Parts: sequence; C-alpha cells; structure tokens
Amino acid sequence: MDAYDELLERLKDIDLIGQIGGLMGWDQEVLMPPKAAVLRAEQLAWISKTGHQRLTDPRIGELLSELESGGGLDDVQSANVRLARESYDKATKLPTEFVEEMAKHRSRAQISWTEARAKDDFSIFRDDLEKAIDIARRKADYLGYDELRYDALLDLYETGLSVARVDPLFTGLRENVAPLIKRVNESGVRPDMTWVEGSTWDQSGQESLSQAVSEAIGFDFSAGRRDASTHPFCGGANPDDVRWTTRYNESDPFGSLYGSMHETGHGTYEQGRRRDLDFQPAGEANGLGVHESQSRLWENQVGRSREFCEWALPLWQECFPENMAGISAEQLWQAVNLVEPSLIRVEADEATYNVHIMIRYELEKRLIAGDIEVDDLPEAWDDMYEEFLGIRAPNRSLGVLQDIHWSMGAFGYFPTYTLGNLYAAQLLEAAREDLPDHDEQIRRGEFGPLLAWMREHVHQRGSILEPADLIEEATGSPPTPDAFVEYLRDKVGRLYGVST
Repeated sequence: MDAYDELLERLKDIDLIGQIGGLMGWDQEVLMPPKAAVLRAEQLAWISKTGHQRLTDPRIGELLSELESGGGLDDVQSANVRLARESYDKATKLPTEFVEEMAKHRSRAQISWTEARAKDDFSIFRDDLEKAIDIARRKADYLGYDELRYDALLDLYETGLSVARVDPLFTGLRENVAPLIKRVNESGVRPDMTWVEGSTWDQSGQESLSQAVSEAIGFDFSAGRRDASTHPFCGGANPDDVRWTTRYNESDPFGSLYGSMHETGHGTYEQGRRRDLDFQPAGEANGLGVHESQSRLWENQVGRSREFCEWALPLWQECFPENMAGISAEQLWQAVNLVEPSLIRVEADEATYNVHIMIRYELEKRLIAGDIEVDDLPEAWDDMYEEFLGIRAPNRSLGVLQDIHWSMGAFGYFPTYTLGNLYAAQLLEAAREDLPDHDEQIRRGEFGPLLAWMREHVHQRGSILEPADLIEEATGSPPTPDAFVEYLRDKVGRLYGVST
C-alpha cells in the first residue's frame, strides 16, 4: 500500500467515527429520552476522543510529509492532502483530554439550553454557557492566532475568515441595506397579514406542505428523512442518510415551510456530493458559507419569489382549504416577504436577517475578548436589538435563548449565514445566465434545472477548491455582496415601491 492509499484508509476510519457521532447527535435532538442525557454525553465524548486520537496519530503526519514532498498528485489528491494537513495541524494542537471535555460539555449544554428555552429561564443555561465561552477561548489559544482570539474560531467554519474580513462586510451591508429598511418603514406600506395572523394553521397541514415542497425541490426521502426538533438542523452520515428537521407553530405557517426549505437546501447539497469521494475530505461540503448558500438559495431566492408563490398556491389551498379561501398568489408573495423588524432570526425577512447575524457576531467578539460577562449578556442582547431593530424581547426565550449554537460551542459560526446570503445571490445570478427560462421553470414547479446547475457547479465540486475559489469558479467573480444588494433592492422596490 502506498502512502496515499494508506492515508485514505486512515481518513475513512476517522470519517466513519464522525458519521456515528453525527447520528448520535441527531438522535439526541430528535428521539433520545431525557434520562439518557448523561449517558449520551459519555458516548459522544468517547467518540470525539477516539476520532481525535486517530487524527493525531503521528503516522498521519509522516504520510502527509511524504506526500507533500513527492509531488505528482492530481487536483483531488492534492485537495485531500491539503485538507488532511489542515485537520491534522489543528487537531494536534488540541489535547485529547480537552477534546473529550468539549464533547461532554456540548452534550450537557444542549440539554440545559433546551430546558432553559422551554422554561424561559436563562439561569438554567447560565453556568453551561459560561463554561462554553471558557472552552472556546482555550480552543482559540490552542489553535493560535495572529491578532484576535476570535479569528481562530471564525477560521474553523470558513477557511481564511477573520474579523478583518467580516467587519467591512457588515459595514457595507449596513450602508446599503439599512437605508432600504428605513425607507420601507417610513413608507407605511404593510401587506395584508390578517389572513395569516387571524388563522390557526394545523400542524398536520404544515407537515404535508413541507413534505410536498421538499420532494418537489428534489430531496430524496429514500435517502433521508424529516423530523421535528427544538431548533431546525440538517445532519446525517453521508449522501445515503441525510436527516433534517423543522419546527411548527400553529399561529405561523411560514416558519415551518421556510425552515423546511432551508434545511432541504442543506440536504440536497449533502445528497449531491460525489460518491466516488465518499470518506474523503475533498468530497465533503465546502465550508459553512457555501453550505448556507444552498439553504438560503431555496429558502429565499426561490421560495420567496413571485413565481414560486404562484406554483405553491394550489399546495397551500390543498393543505389549508379554509384558511386559503380567496387568497391570491400576489397576497401570498407579499405576506412571505413582509419586511419588518422581528425578534427571531430564523423567521426574519431577507432585508433584516443580516442585522440579526451582525448582533450575534458583535456579541461573540465581546464575549470571547472578555469585554462582556455572561450575566450581562441577556440585557446586552436586548439593548442591541433595540438599537438596531427598534424592538426588545419580552422574554429570554425570544431573546438570548433562541439559538442552539452557543450550547454547541459554535462560536464563530453565525457570520457564515451572511456569507451564505451573499454567495446564494451571486450563484443564482450566474445560474440565470445558463438558465434563461429560470423564472418560468420555477412558476411551473420545474426545480430540476436549477438543482442540476448547483449539482454541477457546487455539490459535485466538494472541497477540491477553497470556498472563495469555488465561488469564483462557479460565477466568474470573487465573492462580492453586489449581487445580493442588487437583488434585495429590486425585490423590495417591487414589493414596497421604494428605492435607494
């Protein structure tokens, strides 16, 4: 066995361990009985420790050094070596006992967060959050950074991401999007929402609608499944086993549908990966920003389009015959695109969504830097919402407790959502050039051409290229917010008759 084949065998073992951990994590969120929490923490800790031990085996370092000095590798082989080197270098900086500690705490913290959110009691989660922040700081110190601890955490979720790159991005979005939001608010125009807000939307109807739309987009339910969880997510072992969740609120049908479309976007990405690259780093999805581009594409650019609403109206009428009586596609389109400050990130409109991300990003920077204490966080959260969106949460569940990410130790994750918005608009702009009948295809419910384009230009490319290079290859231009800003201006202009 040569060095490359041996490396792939070792990487396959590591990947299988990760897949098992992923399935146990899914079970914890969806099916696990509450009393199993302590045992599950031990199980997941063992899996993390074992995977870390395999990844930090000195033999992997020897194989990488041999392959890096030899040359003669093709693009996939080079990508596998590059990605394995990045993982190996990061892993060898983290002590095995620290990795075990992280896994145990993550499992425990997710349970306490779920309870705190359900009971609207921040104190239940407070101590676990404080420890999660401490762990994140120590993790950054182990990994190393040039200027800011937070940079080391950002880089975990999108290669090369840093405060120096993200700060200007949010500044630019504020400068371009904030005036648009202001003009909408000043216009006094608000679509008729009485038919939504004055109705009860049975969960069974929401489930049927979500299922039908996900199937139509192209998610293969023979290789995946839909469930309910406190916080929607997509996970699973490999393209043959992809699992996503949504949640239901009988006073709001849009949360479950667009949450389902979001996770379907993630799911179709996972199902579309190259099968000849199973268990190989080059075959994995390309960073969270690119992953989010696929979920935001289907949730927003497609799902909130006028054409999609025309196609989906009969499904709405079938699932909710009484509620939808007399409702037109125009009314549906206007309602799903309501631009209005709101408290919940996952239910925010496209114009205000990135403000939600910016608030979390700014708070994370301060938490990791030690500029804000855990006990001050709930009020700091509410103060920033009041400052930037003009609203204040009436309780903690709608405020600081709404997201699962910090219980998972995922500090540095949130900015990838904004990257996903920008990438999605840029990718769709490029796809339209190859699909001149795109709008009519969406109106007819023909989602295959767009999915096929994403398969070819994103899904099948895996992680062979770095994220920014993948976007440039697919669109012809480096990542830029221009397409997103133009898309938003055009859409909001048509909906509200305003311009900037």
